Amino acid sequence: MKNMLKITCFLILLSAYNCVPAKGANSKDTSNAQTEAQQTTDKQMKDKGFSKGTIATSKSSGCPYILNVEEFKDNLDPINLEEFFKDQMPTKVWVKYGSLRRPSRCNDARPVSIIEISKRTE
Repeated sequence: MKNMLKITCFLILLSAYNCVPAKGANSKDTSNAQTEAQQTTDKQMKDKGFSKGTIATSKSSGCPYILNVEEFKDNLDPINLEEFFKDQMPTKVWVKYGSLRRPSRCNDARPVSIIEISKRTE
């Protein structure tokens, strides 16, 4: 009876040990999966009409922020950016915008209206 109990305990411990994954065993697979997920997200966002953008603060008093769109290497002056982000302004974003026919507030950026924007994680 004691032998049966010892064997049962041994089997339970052995199966519990096999269920615990080893640290770092799948670390490359995880990073590859994250990269693939990021590429999928990039493709999905571009298919939806979004562009990759980076928001930088401007030194000019007329335009507080400048949006740099990577795809066109263009500097934009988003006139309605504060409507989308009230608290903290992200630096990396996905953005849809429309050009405006109005005088520019900035010397080095053309005015645009943000249609849709979301934070980008990379």
